[in-house]
Parts: sequence; C-alpha cells; structure tokens
Amino acid sequence: MILTIMGTITDDCINSHFVSKPKLILHFDNGEEDRRIPFVLSNVIHTEGKCYFSGRYTYRLDLLFWKTRNRYLPFDMYLNFSFVDYYEEKLDVDMTPEVIEADEHKFRFTCSGNHFSFLPVKRSIMRPLPVRFFVNFIHKLTKFVEYMCAVLMFPLFLIESLMHFTGVLRLPTRFNDESTTKRFFAFTLWRFSNTSNCKVSLWTFKRWLFKQSYQFFKLFRIKKNKLTFISLRRNDISGNFAFVYDKIKDDKNLKIHFILNEHTISFMTFREIFDFTFSCATSKIVVLDEFTPMIHYIDLRKDTKLIQLWHACGAFKTFGFTRLSKPKGSPQTTRNHRSYDYVTVSSTYCKKCHSEGFGISTDSIVATGIPRTDVFFDDAYKEKARAQFFEAHPQFIGKKIILFAPTFRGTVRETAFYPTELFDVGRVCRSVPDDYAIIIKHHPFVTDVQPIPEEFSDRVIDLSEDTELNDLLFITDVIITDYSSLVFEASLLYIPMIFYAFDLEKYINERDFYFDFKRYVPGKIAYSLDDIIDAVNNEDYCTEKIGPFADMFFDHRDGKATDRVVKLLYDNLK
Repeated sequence: MILTIMGTITDDCINSHFVSKPKLILHFDNGEEDRRIPFVLSNVIHTEGKCYFSGRYTYRLDLLFWKTRNRYLPFDMYLNFSFVDYYEEKLDVDMTPEVIEADEHKFRFTCSGNHFSFLPVKRSIMRPLPVRFFVNFIHKLTKFVEYMCAVLMFPLFLIESLMHFTGVLRLPTRFNDESTTKRFFAFTLWRFSNTSNCKVSLWTFKRWLFKQSYQFFKLFRIKKNKLTFISLRRNDISGNFAFVYDKIKDDKNLKIHFILNEHTISFMTFREIFDFTFSCATSKIVVLDEFTPMIHYIDLRKDTKLIQLWHACGAFKTFGFTRLSKPKGSPQTTRNHRSYDYVTVSSTYCKKCHSEGFGISTDSIVATGIPRTDVFFDDAYKEKARAQFFEAHPQFIGKKIILFAPTFRGTVRETAFYPTELFDVGRVCRSVPDDYAIIIKHHPFVTDVQPIPEEFSDRVIDLSEDTELNDLLFITDVIITDYSSLVFEASLLYIPMIFYAFDLEKYINERDFYFDFKRYVPGKIAYSLDDIIDAVNNEDYCTEKIGPFADMFFDHRDGKATDRVVKLLYDNLK
C-alpha cells in the first residue's frame, strides 16, 4: 500500500519556531490483533498560525500482524492523530482516496467512511503449491550453480589474494586486521562469498548453528516449571531481574536459569549457543529486560511465553518501529520485538507507545509497573543508600547536591558521545552559591571525560563509571538532564529538574518524543548555561509540572510492581 497524506493544522500558537510536529498513526485491527504504525511525514512547515505537513510511504500489508500472520484475516485501517496535547484514535474523517491504483489481486479493499476494510486473497498471497515448489526449485538450482562456480574459481581467489599481499595488487582498505593471515583468509572468503552469492563467515555459520540447534532441542519436552532470564545489559542479577528473582527464589517448585552477558551470536562461544537455544526450547517462560536480537531468529514454541520486562519507565524518546525511516529505526520487514507475548510498562498511557514501538498488539502490553522502582517506596532502602553515599563522600554532607545526568548523542554505543564543553563545570560552580555540590553521571555509552577544575575538586565528583544511578536520586536536590528517561524515576521523588535542551530541534528531527517535550517535561527548560545558572540561583524549577507528569506515567505508586510482575509469571506458568 503506497499512501500519500497532506494536511494543514490551524492554531494561533503556531509560529516559524514551533518545534511540535503532527503525528499520524495507521491503526490496523483484524479482530484478534491490532497494530499501530507511524505514518512517515517527510515535510512539516510551520508558519504564522498554520502547520503544513505531507508524506508518502510504502507499507507491506502482509507483514502487519505477527501472531495471526499466517491466517491472513480481514482487517480494517483507521487513522490516529496527535498534535501537542491533542490525541484522537480512529479519527472521524472521510478517508476516501483521491487516487486509486490497485489490481486487488492480493488485497481487496473498500473505503467505509473513516476507515479502509481489507480482504486478503489468501490463495494469491500464498501462491499455489506447484508454483511455490517450482519457484523454490529454480531458486535453489541457481544458488547451487553459483556455489559450484565459486568452488571451481577458489584457486583463482587464492592466487589473487597472494598478489594483493605481495604488493602486485592493492588490498581494499576494509581488510585492516593486524594479522596478515586473518587478512589473507578474510579477503579470500570475501571474494568467494561475492561470487557464490552465499556469504561465508564465522558469523553466518554461528547463525546457522544457532537456528539448527534450537530445532534439535525442540525435540525435548518443555519443563512446565522452568523460567529462563536473559539479559545483554548485565553480567549479574541486578535491575528488574534482581527484584523478581528475590520474590521467587525460595519456590522449590521452580527451575530458574540465567543467561547474563553481552554476547550476541557473532561473539557467542559454541557452548553459549547450545546453552541459549536449549534453555529457550525447554523453558515455559523466557524473560528479557532489553532488546535481544538473537531471540527473534527463532520461532519460539507456542507453549513458551516470551515476556519483556522493559528496563525503562514511561515512554519518552521514540524507539523501534516508531522510528520508521529514521536512523536505527526498525524497518517494517524486521522480526525484531514482534515475538513478545507480554511487555510490562509503567502506565496505561504507555501502552499505545510501546505497542507502536514494538509492533505488537496493545493487549500484549501490561501496566504492572517497573520492579526496580519499588525501592522508591522503601524508606529503609533509601536511608541505607544515603548513609552509604555520605560515608564514601563525607565532603558532600550538608551540601545541596546537583546531579548532572544527560543522555548520549549518536545512534549506537560505538558512536555515542556528549559535548562536555557545553557544560562548563567551573563556570557553574563560580556562579551558584558555595553550598552547592555537583555529581556528574554520564550515560554508560559515553567515554568522554567531563573536565573538572582542580579548584572545585571538593565540590564536584564524577561517578559515571560506578554507583547505581537510582541510588544517587536519594541524595539529590536538583537534577540537570536533557532527554534521559531518568526523569520518570525522579518524578516519583518529586525532585526539581532542569532540562538542558540546547539541541532540542535537532533532537526532535533525528529522534523525537512520544509527547510534546515543551509542554510535558516536569521541570524548567534551559537552552544555555546562563539559563541553568539563573534557574538554580532563583530556584525556578517549574515543580508544579511534576505531579501531573507522574500521574501520566505511573498507574501505581505503591511499591508493589514486583508483586504484579511475579503474578504475571505465575499466571503464565499455569
């Protein structure tokens, strides 16, 4: 389906510097699953009192749904719309298209007022069995011929590699390993892969082994009392896993297994591959706390439930399928995230955001709360955390503590950075009263070191490489951040916040948010260091925004999120 939409919004508050963009969501529903996909707007222009927008994008109708993907059920499409603080589902507008070009061979459709009704033609989509057999046969025959040609040419590839490494020919710059032997074989296999159209590498072999070992271990029975916890974020039992495990560890009827490391398939040992696939094949429940790419290479058994204990509270920066067409966004064709049976979130408001981001039904999103936030309602834990901090850093006793905790710029760990020169620690210390101290806590991806002048070493400390971030909130008086999801935890403690958004427009264009940043962030927005200094000196933090923000993103503030998650686990063990 190729869809083009153009529109205009009229509002007196709109001007040429307006940063909020309209958001259009395609809302599909087949009666058993629903799916929200953002409509990609390529042009948004703000003028005085008006906002013009337009976009054109191509969607795969056969890839909309996941659990019912092989049944090709009839489905409807509606349009959802949001702008600033306005949101409406199934917009009541006439969706009759101005231009229709369709042969209706695979999907027949009708326009019924405010929605489309699609009827998949299963026979055409699936193709007749003889046709499928013939196509597969020709495809495999072609692959076999290409492969045999590459095998016959392999001696020539070796000779070519020797010519490169003896200086007769120039070696491409991509082969830069320090080991000559590794560069030699890498180049040879690269030539072989390009000719055979069959990539040959250790990574492809491991991926093949990963899939085949899972198929083999499916011959074993599922253990009805087995839970496997998998995390690529940590190598110990911490975060949400620690809170859940503490509740269930004494249940002798449960068999609990942990896989905790940062290894994706390409870095896995063969032992780790077998352990991972065996655990997934024989577990009743598999629990994640982060995007785990290899879990989506396999189709988990129907009796195995995949539960994502998403590590972040609320729904702040866009992720997954919401970032369609943006850097590192999930394309519609990917399987990523779509295998989850349940995702736990902090509030009902977050359900539509995570449903869209993960490409799954809203019924699969459960507002249990986030287990690790239970400590915010545990007075004994908070007092212990305060005592430990001040014992380790006695120079901060009696100080008003500012926590500077921004997120990173860039798209992935390898390119992550923060422009540390834009937060001049020395200037801040000189401009605020002497009873203020600063703790610096950069995102784990950031390797840039924040410069700290020697004269302020007794008032400033960098804890970026250690200390649990949540524990620092218990001793914090003011937070300076930008787009970090830390704001959700801080709102539970009603900590005053300053948002240092020096690149807000750029960040919205490249990443964007699930809500209007200027309207909803629970604190003072600062665009420069002068704004930050003025806010601290005048104690101008817009704290009246914190309560409504917490109400929006937390259904329960009772310290019992872990209990609700544990109940979800036991319900799925039955």
